[in-house]
Amino acid sequence: MIRVRKAGASDIDAVAEIEERQFLHPWKRSYLIDELSHDISYFYVAEDETAKGVVGYIIFWIIEEMLELHHIAVPGKYKKKGIGKELFLFMLKTAEQNNVEEIFLEVRKSNAEAVAFYESFDFELVGVRKNYYSSPPGDALIYKWTARGNIKVQ
Repeated sequence: MIRVRKAGASDIDAVAEIEERQFLHPWKRSYLIDELSHDISYFYVAEDETAKGVVGYIIFWIIEEMLELHHIAVPGKYKKKGIGKELFLFMLKTAEQNNVEEIFLEVRKSNAEAVAFYESFDFELVGVRKNYYSSPPGDALIYKWTARGNIKVQ
């Protein structure tokens, strides 16, 4: 069973390890620690009873009626088990509770798995940042979700 809970200082080591494995340019540990205390930051981890520990995390900001997704990650051996979906649904429910009208995110164009995931939640491609990423070079796709009276919860 997956449980999503607010991240704490004791989770930083596990999150930093996931960050290192999942991203080409991982956030520094100090950035993760800072996210714990920002008023606009929502930093949550997913735990699995059988795994006995953190199996994913999500960081997003809510600024008035707008939400920005910054990071969502699940380590390789836990992918395709619904953990990312649970974290994403948690974000959508939080957005609804906070009267969010728009959600924005960016994703590497070559990350077909993530693009398909976001599009499955009715996110719409609204822009491209050419050569946004380096090492390796790549474009960033900008996605937007707009409130249409209800949150799509799959």
